[in-house]
Amino acid sequence: MEIRELDGKLVCTLVGHFDTVQSQKLEELLKARLAPPQAVVFEMQDVTYVCSAFLRVCVYVAKTVGAQSFALLDLAPPIKRVFKMAGLSTLFEVG
Repeated sequence: MEIRELDGKLVCTLVGHFDTVQSQKLEELLKARLAPPQAVVFEMQDVTYVCSAFLRVCVYVAKTVGAQSFALLDLAPPIKRVFKMAGLSTLFEVG
């Protein structure tokens, strides 16, 4: 997991399994770095699993910076399906 600022955005490159423990680590890192109205992007091409705690982190970020300023990019089809089934793909960009 890497979090960096790029062109005024907070870009989080995520890798692997996002279970409850990993999701909590991500949330703690984000709480220290979020600066609304800064846009946040999760690059997720190497994410293989997300649990409900990760979905909660995404909702937290969207509420903090605004849904229009939050995007999930490069999701594998099974991960994208999780967001669609949870109804979150209509709240923020899931691509």
